[in-house]
Amino acid sequence: MMQQNHTLALATNAIKPALMAGAMVTVAFCLPLLGANSAQSTLESLVSAGGIEGPAMYLVVATLLTAIGLPRQVPAFVAGYAFGAWSGVAIALLSQVVACGIDFTWARLVGRDYVKRRFGKHLRRVDAALATRPFMATLTLRLMPVGSNILLNLAAGLSSVRALPFLVASLIGFIPQTVVFSLIGCGSAPSHLHILVMGAVTFVVSASLGVLLFRKYRQEMV
Repeated sequence: MMQQNHTLALATNAIKPALMAGAMVTVAFCLPLLGANSAQSTLESLVSAGGIEGPAMYLVVATLLTAIGLPRQVPAFVAGYAFGAWSGVAIALLSQVVACGIDFTWARLVGRDYVKRRFGKHLRRVDAALATRPFMATLTLRLMPVGSNILLNLAAGLSSVRALPFLVASLIGFIPQTVVFSLIGCGSAPSHLHILVMGAVTFVVSASLGVLLFRKYRQEMV
């Protein structure tokens, strides 16, 4: 019965990122129909004209919002839309890793009592996974299409995990979905339909990889 409940919970949670991806693909398809091409061109012109200010402002806002719990897929989508696919990936990844470091450091140095009160029962499960093989556990959890980004950051901050391996594993694990949602954002232009399709396919592949790694990790821990 417990196994069935766990499987049902996992399946339910898996729907959330799939719905998010579907929603963003829908938005990307609808933007050109709503006349957003001129808006995208204007945004790109402002970013170019502003030099470093456009990406810097995005970086500050995206980092702060991600650090307080905004799903990291949303800034990745916006970055792809505003800066193009690969520039968007680079800027979004930087904001995600910095936000991850902020949460980790805050939990470790300042917010220990608050985090324990707020996320107590969830922290125990995450901490148990991080305790044995922190790098692989972090990488696996980041690749999974389910789970809370901020919860993992805070749990790692409260654990004995060292910052550098956690941040490096997080960076690697962030890459697939960041690429996916940046591609989807960039693919909102009609001429970029192939990029949109590529993003959707990459999402399915990365989610499947995360699930396979999770199953392998659980088997090794048994």
